[in-house]
Amino acid sequence: MTKTPAPAALAWQYAAGARAAHAGVAVLSLAGLLSSLYLGWSEGTVLPEGVGFSGGFSAGWEHLLNQPAYFTFFSAVLVCMTSAMLAVRPDRTSKVFHTFRLAGVVQMMITGVVFNLLLRSNAELSGVWFFNDQVLHVFLPILVPIVWLGVGPHGNVDARVVSGSVILPLLWLSATLLRGPILDWYPYTILDVPGLGIAGVAPYVVAILVVFVGIAGVMWFIDRAVSRYARVSSSR
Repeated sequence: MTKTPAPAALAWQYAAGARAAHAGVAVLSLAGLLSSLYLGWSEGTVLPEGVGFSGGFSAGWEHLLNQPAYFTFFSAVLVCMTSAMLAVRPDRTSKVFHTFRLAGVVQMMITGVVFNLLLRSNAELSGVWFFNDQVLHVFLPILVPIVWLGVGPHGNVDARVVSGSVILPLLWLSATLLRGPILDWYPYTILDVPGLGIAGVAPYVVAILVVFVGIAGVMWFIDRAVSRYARVSSSR
């Protein structure tokens, strides 16, 4: 059983600079979320060319309330929530909290990779669209893991946290695939079941889940290494 490090061993995680870093991520995440809600309120659904579904949402409450259906939005909510909580009290040891924390960090990293490699179009963006894209698809996927690595908090990731964190993207995926046929709409082209079929969608889903588990496992290894090094250093 991994022993949670004493606050004195990892005091740098609880310093004012660490709190400020968490607060900065929370504020940036909130800005990205608010810009998504604004775009949902002001503009309706734009369907990508060639997809097999034809549903969508009108501008206003309908599209605004559908924003959590996007993996990017869901990931940013987790990051915003956990970062804000760490800014207030970084010495959190709850397994449930760190499950949500780990899921948010990993999901945000996957968001950056998948969107920029598979989903980014050549369309020129400006104004709120450009701001939203840069915050959620560029800045946060880079900043969130850097802050996690730099200021933690470390020493709270274990097998239960890693396995529990996988449940969150699985719940999102299940909800997306269940409501898709009802609404005739899917948030991403790689989940276009009517156009690609289950056999066409499955490789993307499996690959993303494998990458999720792989990243979470690497973070577990890093977390243990950092906390072990801090304990050894503080005992000298």
